[in-house]
Amino acid sequence: MAKKKTSKGASPKWKRIILVTCGVMLVIGGFLAYIFYTDFLQSNTNPNIKRDVYIFIKTGNTLVDVEKMLKEKDILLSVTTFDFAAGVMNYANNIHPGRYLLRPHANNKNLIKLLKSGVQVPYKLSFTGIHNKYDLAGKLSQQIEADSLSIIHIIQSDSFRTKYNLDIDDVLTFFIPDTTQYLFTTNTNEIMNSFTKNYNAFWNDENIHKAKAIGLSKPQVSILASIVERETYRDAEKPLIAGLYMNRLKKKNMKLEADPTVIYALGDFTKQRVYNADLEVNSPYNTYKYEGLPPGPICIPSLSSLNSVLNYAHHDYLYMCAKEDFSGYHNFAKTLAEHHQNSKRYTAELKRRNIH
Repeated sequence: MAKKKTSKGASPKWKRIILVTCGVMLVIGGFLAYIFYTDFLQSNTNPNIKRDVYIFIKTGNTLVDVEKMLKEKDILLSVTTFDFAAGVMNYANNIHPGRYLLRPHANNKNLIKLLKSGVQVPYKLSFTGIHNKYDLAGKLSQQIEADSLSIIHIIQSDSFRTKYNLDIDDVLTFFIPDTTQYLFTTNTNEIMNSFTKNYNAFWNDENIHKAKAIGLSKPQVSILASIVERETYRDAEKPLIAGLYMNRLKKKNMKLEADPTVIYALGDFTKQRVYNADLEVNSPYNTYKYEGLPPGPICIPSLSSLNSVLNYAHHDYLYMCAKEDFSGYHNFAKTLAEHHQNSKRYTAELKRRNIH
C-alpha cells in the first residue's frame, strides 16, 4: 500500500508565481508612487523664478486658458503633469476668477488647491501713468475685471458729470486715490460706488470750507494738485510748491509757467527737460501761453498733493528751480534775479553730468 505524500509548503512553481506577482505589484506600486510624486508632490514651477508671481484668472476662463497663461508666463516646468493633476482634482469644474499669488517651488497639488479655493490676494489700485480718462479706464481694467468701455461710458455720461458739477476736461478730478484694497473680480458698479465714497469722504465739510477759503472750486483744487504732483515726489515740499503757484494765480498778469503742463500739452510723458522751443506748443494746457489753471488735471493727484493745495504754505516765493544736487528738492526764490542764479547752478550741473 503506497504512502501519501505530505505537503511541507508550496511547490516551487507556486513560489515562483507568488514572487513574480509580488515583484510586479512592487513595480506597479513603485511606478504609481513615482507618478503620484512627480504629478502631485514634486515642485513644478520654474526654478529660475526667484520671487512670488501673480496670475489673473478672468471670469469664464477654462482650464485650457489657465494652462495657456501659466505656459506663457513660463511658470510651469511641465504642463502635462499639471493637466493630469488638474483632471484628478477636478479643477476644470472648479475654476474661480481672481488674482492669485503663486509661490516659488510649488507643486501641482498646492497650485491647484490654491486656484480651486478662490482665495484672492487683494491689492491697492495704482494710478501712476494716468493722464486722461482713457488711461484711467485702461489701467483699471488691467487691475480689476471692470470693463474699460463701461467705465468710459459712465464718466462721459451727462448724468454723472452733472451730478458732480464736472465737464469733459476735468472729469478725472472725481477720482481720488485711497488705501482701499480691491479684489480682481471687482466689477464696474462696485468700483464706481467705491470711488463715489472716496470722493464724498475727501470732500467733507472741512475740505469744502478750505477750498472756498482759498478761492478754488473742487475741480480747481485737483487741477492744481496734479501740477504739484508732477513737480515733486517729495511730500514735505508740496505745500511750498502749492503756495508758490497760489502766489502766481493771485499775481496780476503772471502765468503759472509750470513745466509739467507743457509736457502734458506735448504728450511726451517721458520728457525730462523742457526747452524754449517746447514752450511754443499751442494748447490750453500750456501755462506759459495761457494764464490761470489749465482746463483739466494733468494726472490723478495723490492725497498728499490734494492736501498740500488745501493747506498750502504761505510765503512770498514766486520762482523755483530744481536743486543742483539732484535730491528731488527745489531752490525757491522771491525775485527773478535770485531765480536766475539758482537756474545757472542747476544748468551748469546738467552740463557737467552731460545730461541733455
